[in-house]
Amino acid sequence: MSIETGLIRTTYGQMAERKWSDLPSDLLSPIADRLGLIELLSFRGVCKDWKSASATASAEIESLPNHEPWFLVYGSNSECILLSNSGKKYTINFPELNGATCLASNKGWLLMFQEGSMFFFCPFSHAKIDLPRFPHSQVTDHVAAFSSPPTSQDCLVAVINRSSETTLELNMLCHGAKVWTNHKGYLPRDAIKTIKGATYHDEEFYFFDNSENLVTFSIDKSWNFFVIIPRPKDKFPGINDLPIGRRMRHFIHMNMKNELGLPENVSISTCGTLVHDRIDKLVLNERIEAAEDSISYQLKGVWIQPRFFQVFPNQSW
Repeated sequence: MSIETGLIRTTYGQMAERKWSDLPSDLLSPIADRLGLIELLSFRGVCKDWKSASATASAEIESLPNHEPWFLVYGSNSECILLSNSGKKYTINFPELNGATCLASNKGWLLMFQEGSMFFFCPFSHAKIDLPRFPHSQVTDHVAAFSSPPTSQDCLVAVINRSSETTLELNMLCHGAKVWTNHKGYLPRDAIKTIKGATYHDEEFYFFDNSENLVTFSIDKSWNFFVIIPRPKDKFPGINDLPIGRRMRHFIHMNMKNELGLPENVSISTCGTLVHDRIDKLVLNERIEAAEDSISYQLKGVWIQPRFFQVFPNQSW
């Protein structure tokens, strides 16, 4: 962005030329607070004063109700594709995502797993917060959620996977803790299939499968299992309203392969996110296979709110 000049009237009625970069910070900061992500990044690139004035700006407008998430494609190297909710495509380098897998996405933060290490990452500011080493050296069907941004003192992280046909394993980490705590959940028969999404609501973690089953784990360490049914016309005892909606097969419904320009020989695994609205909706994880009889090329993707957060260098968990 080039620095243009404006005209300011002097006390003598004459017009004086002044650079936009000379605007006082008490005017610049409110402007920065109202910008979306791309505009904020451009704003910060004008000069040091504008960058300083936008120190607390986070593109909050992008997380307002009815704002759809963006989609980030990453893979085996640092080159990524970012698709905005308006359909504009960007190519960006994120070296931190090289060889990593996203387990959760919420409010602009990604929870990443990479070679046994786990960390929070805000791609657009490159902010990173390392977590204590995860108990597993690899992840397969693991799904995760976190209760609040990692900079919050009450942030909880939960990572769940199926350790056997009848057992769920959940590893939890409280903010500031050095060690993960392990919790086992023993499944009733046919209680849940493959877990495809997770979120946090009202002191409980919600884990949804790819059918109509739900598992919850509360902060008092109790498990509950539910079956999701269509909302009945009349209220019946024992039937509770589900506080969170679901978006299943969202990548497919949005024709994202075509929007991203991905060829037919690409398979992609996606990580969902929570879309904030009158009733929050969880975009579930998906795996879209490549076309048959093609040499498959594997990519990963994540739905993300395009936010900009900064942390202190080497900020610890």
